[in-house]
Amino acid sequence: MAYLNCPWCLTPQSVSEDAVNYQCFTCYADVRFFECPECNLTQTVGMRWEYFTCSRCDAKVRLPAQFSYGTAVKARAVKGTGHTWPRL
Repeated sequence: MAYLNCPWCLTPQSVSEDAVNYQCFTCYADVRFFECPECNLTQTVGMRWEYFTCSRCDAKVRLPAQFSYGTAVKARAVKGTGHTWPRL
């Protein structure tokens, strides 16, 4: 099991290590995992976000409109929690 924080409400979540997305049990946000192209930190991001702010390097990152399951990042690789852009 991977223990991740929801990027919306920051509540810790228990997620299967092979999951490529999940729904927060507290705020019901749909969450995916994405790797920052600047610093390679893999983090949780909201599925409805168009951009996010990397929690390590503060880069503005554009999320792809579509995610492929074959190339998706698994929960076991997540090391951080992304922030909204602009960061609040």
